Amino acid sequence: MKTRAIIVTPIYPSPDNPQAGAFVHRQVVNLSRLGVECRVLTYRPAPPLFPRWLASRSWLRYYWKRLRWPDELDGVKVDQVFYDRRWEEGEDVVPAIGASLIRHIESHHIQADVVYAHWLWTGGAAALHLRQRFGWPVAAIARGSEMHDWQAVHPYCRSYTAQVLGEADCVLTNCEDLRRRAEEIAPGSSNRIEVIYNGCDSEKFRPAEDKHEAKHATEFSPHQKIMLFCGDIISRKGISELAEAWRDFSPSHEDWHLVMVGRIVEHQLAEELRRAGSRVTFIGQVKHERVVKYLQAADAYIQPSRLEGLANATMEAMAAGLPVITTDTCGQRELIEDGRNGWLVPSEDTSTLRGAMESLADDLEQARQMGEAARRTIETKFNPQKEAARLADILKQTAQKVSEPKMSKSRLRA
Repeated sequence: MKTRAIIVTPIYPSPDNPQAGAFVHRQVVNLSRLGVECRVLTYRPAPPLFPRWLASRSWLRYYWKRLRWPDELDGVKVDQVFYDRRWEEGEDVVPAIGASLIRHIESHHIQADVVYAHWLWTGGAAALHLRQRFGWPVAAIARGSEMHDWQAVHPYCRSYTAQVLGEADCVLTNCEDLRRRAEEIAPGSSNRIEVIYNGCDSEKFRPAEDKHEAKHATEFSPHQKIMLFCGDIISRKGISELAEAWRDFSPSHEDWHLVMVGRIVEHQLAEELRRAGSRVTFIGQVKHERVVKYLQAADAYIQPSRLEGLANATMEAMAAGLPVITTDTCGQRELIEDGRNGWLVPSEDTSTLRGAMESLADDLEQARQMGEAARRTIETKFNPQKEAARLADILKQTAQKVSEPKMSKSRLRA
């Protein structure tokens, strides 16, 4: 008999942002192939109250498009659930998310054996409302941001994260470092946490058979050396450090080009990069399938983040056989062993970052060997099918648990 799992997540691939939660989707597809009957409930804030939102054509177009999104992706049912919020800074949105999910489940007569929530806050905290209402056991996975930077900016993040660590029927993390952080937040919780890596499809993300052809397919010259970054242009991705390092690196390495693939969220950071020197190209947001083309065209990959969980983009670059420079933050040290399969530099250390860039560019044979070792790491340690099989077993075991309400009534505000 199939295990029926409701997948609760705040982000999932969409027509306007196909890379959002792509790793969640890939994991869900793998679970489905292993016999877990998955239904995704992705929740989003409803527009502000009338007449503020109605007066804005952009708001209207935004939500109209969302209402018309397809309700299935790669054979998996996907429901868009909108929740009401007051649009106040520091607002506790978990009760509203939980209430909206409950209404949606009841109105659509959805049945499940287990809830699998992504991010302990807000996903895991909202999933506890479903357990309270329907008795379904909850498995929740920590993915990074709720364990570090969100706690510094949102007053409810840490308390809800601690609650989920203590009360969920099953707690997972996507790297060992997050398990350590969980122990700091909720002492004693690490003993019952299992690590489930996202994994990376090394068949899809593989080295180019012809590097020149790969460069041509992305409209770059075969003679250009490409150092690639994939991700949003935001502060925690270390863009300021990258700009400073590129300013010092690029004058003496004129054959290298810095290519940025991803949304420009903080425009002042993009300006910093533009002022750092020539040969900086912004591609913008592209479909995930197109990311493979840029990885295959690149000669190196750089991920200078100040904070990460375990970056899927880094794994994809490693699988593509690229020499990788990344920072020693959270799960990144589980991917890169400095000097063996890449360069691992301290976070926010511009001089060391620049030194790693120079080491890579000045010894291309060493860089090639690093890239080959990086790919072997993904093939042997981060196989997505094996990790999905482990997860499927965990969800089946969790589904068999008899869940009793554990959440205090004060948490169940409508």
